Amino acid sequence: MLEHTGVLFTYLIAFRDDETDRISVRGINSLQCLLKDFPLRIAELKEEAEGTNPEDILEIYCIFGTNPQTKVFMDQIRKVQNLVYNSILSDKDFDYQAFILQKLAEQEKKKCFSEHVAWIITYHTFGFERLYALQQFQFTKADDMLEVCCLGLGLEYEDNRRLWMQNAVEIWMEREDPRLYGRQVTINSYWLSDLKGRRIIGVLPENDGDGYFLLVEGGKKVRLAACSTAYRNEQIGVRDINIFSINDINIIVNNPIYSYGIYFQPYEIFEDWQNVFQYVIAVLDVEWIPETFQKVYELFLEFMKNQICEYVEVPTILEKEMFFETFLKTINEKREYLCCREEAIVSGGWFKTVENRFVYLNNIYTLLERYYSKEICEMNRTKTFKLSDFRGLLDASETGTAYQKGLVWEEAAAYMLERIEGLKINGRRLRVDRQEIDLCCVNVSVKEELWKLGALILVECKNWSSKADVSVIRSIGQIMYMKGTTVTLLFSKQGVTSEAKDEILQLALKGEYVLCITKNDLLTVGEKEDFNKLLLRKWCELEEKTADDVRLLG
Repeated sequence: MLEHTGVLFTYLIAFRDDETDRISVRGINSLQCLLKDFPLRIAELKEEAEGTNPEDILEIYCIFGTNPQTKVFMDQIRKVQNLVYNSILSDKDFDYQAFILQKLAEQEKKKCFSEHVAWIITYHTFGFERLYALQQFQFTKADDMLEVCCLGLGLEYEDNRRLWMQNAVEIWMEREDPRLYGRQVTINSYWLSDLKGRRIIGVLPENDGDGYFLLVEGGKKVRLAACSTAYRNEQIGVRDINIFSINDINIIVNNPIYSYGIYFQPYEIFEDWQNVFQYVIAVLDVEWIPETFQKVYELFLEFMKNQICEYVEVPTILEKEMFFETFLKTINEKREYLCCREEAIVSGGWFKTVENRFVYLNNIYTLLERYYSKEICEMNRTKTFKLSDFRGLLDASETGTAYQKGLVWEEAAAYMLERIEGLKINGRRLRVDRQEIDLCCVNVSVKEELWKLGALILVECKNWSSKADVSVIRSIGQIMYMKGTTVTLLFSKQGVTSEAKDEILQLALKGEYVLCITKNDLLTVGEKEDFNKLLLRKWCELEEKTADDVRLLG
């Protein structure tokens, strides 16, 4: 089910300038986007190329892995392509596009990586505005035995653009530097994405005197010396500051080397996966005890050994019971934090890692379905929608005392959030730094678009007869800073004042987003899907306002 997880699948689209012969390359890959979202993302990239001469557009699929892995994928692609070709030849009325769409829809349940990739490529080959001829070529990186199998989409069988396609892949590879890291293929943007949203804490000298490094939120260490290797999730430690850092302590507490005798290499990859595993364990509605946790943790370790990391077996020095006791204490602390318990303290770096590695969630869910399929299904289930019930809540929010109207308005907000797939209300009426938060949600989605909102989303409700003023926004900003979150949903019946809008913009420029949803916004909702569309529209509107703001530079 989870075979070849470490393989990297990419789609590249390149534009060739006739005058300069220069090639610019963009693309998506399986470290930033789930396979089920590939067709949509490809369509978006192609839409940006509208108006360009088709002969100046290059499209290439690439599969990065070891030779045995890439062979499995290429064999699967040939098998699927032959199935479609033979069906077309044997039946002149065969609706191949409907057939491919059906097969593509089935892949999410089958969860076979290589087969899913084969149907994505086949969908593109047959399903768009023209039929393409696949042109195969490959590269081998001798330094780490990484093989790259490429399939360029030719316009015709005699297409002579293969050399340009090869150049496009080489440009992308030079920029991204793909390499095997353990059993997982990584690229530069994968590592650098983990720095997204993190503050620079300071600049410190290297202990060996060879230049300086940036200390980034979460204990990340970014070397500045010209001869330094590329950033690979290096963490600050006792060798850098002569005292034990939080990272040093976490390695001792959470590393299975001491109780299982498994030394995972590289540990940076293992740590990323384990952070996401901890997040799923924390948000899953299961009362964990050592006995129930042990079986899922050992399942996770087997997955890491077989698919992601190299490992060495070493003697153990701790009893497993002691490890589980400490590990579950960490999980409970994270669970309390995700419920916005005031006394719970968790490193913001953990949040950022989960947000930047959300694509791992799908694999962890699949792994845990062996024992907790019902709980995972329930966590991702949305409540039914009835327009009359929702409109009834909006109407009821206009009657009664101020306290009663506030409670009903809060229920209207909860009604919306409980019908967005991937959001789970985790707490109500919570105290944060002597201030109250009406609702909080955790993100359990596998959708890239929803993860723009972060892992923990705060919700504030104001059923006032007047617009919320700037003091409300400043209070929200303070709470987000305290909790380390990036998004708060403000359900304000009348909206916000002009001064409050300016403050929202100022917060957005610092990476803290307040999305304001009014009663008029909610009155536009006619079906369940409109809730998700409304939320994402609010995000995009605020993001567009700040995208080109020069204040981002200073």
